Amino acid sequence: MFESHDDMPWSGPPANVSALAGERRHGARHIAVMRVAKLHTRHGEELCLVRNISAGGLMANIWSDLAIGDPLTAEFKSGHRASGRVVWRRENRIGMQFDEEADVATVLGGDEDPAPGFHPRAPRINIAARARLRCGARYYAIDLRDISQGGARITSADPDVWEKIDGPIVLSVTGLPPIEGTARWHDASNAGLAFNTPIPLDTIARWIAQARG
Repeated sequence: MFESHDDMPWSGPPANVSALAGERRHGARHIAVMRVAKLHTRHGEELCLVRNISAGGLMANIWSDLAIGDPLTAEFKSGHRASGRVVWRRENRIGMQFDEEADVATVLGGDEDPAPGFHPRAPRINIAARARLRCGARYYAIDLRDISQGGARITSADPDVWEKIDGPIVLSVTGLPPIEGTARWHDASNAGLAFNTPIPLDTIARWIAQARG
């Protein structure tokens, strides 16, 4: 996949946070972070913003209807995963307790310590949605297959459409503002888009939760 803005780390000021409720590991050290991660839940995939993490669990902002007791798996840019369940929720924030203690340095390692065979990149959500692509004065009907803050993979029933896309594009998807970008690659049935400006996390995370139904 192409390199784009979505490979940039999420940065933000550290936050003072309380210990995760229900955590069984005493004396756990909580590391304050602002890291976008992917959650695999019973509803499907979604994005979250991890605010702190320890060997026993994490606290994150979410934009879906996850509830206490729901099982989930957190996947980080490094490709490493941690499974567990929601142990508390307050408004749009949850506490997740891991099933097994995690090596926090490895989980957050990114480029330095990725999972075997994994190319570190920002979380990309698999999703199916109809969309429209504008290139110059022409419009093309396409299907969205996955999306991140900085890019997307699209497909089309018309294999000739990729040869017609040259230069800047605008991606239009119901529920999102028009997204300007560039087509970076294509094969017989797919193309990869890089967005000029990353989509704000709350915008794309809320849209994913709604589009998933």
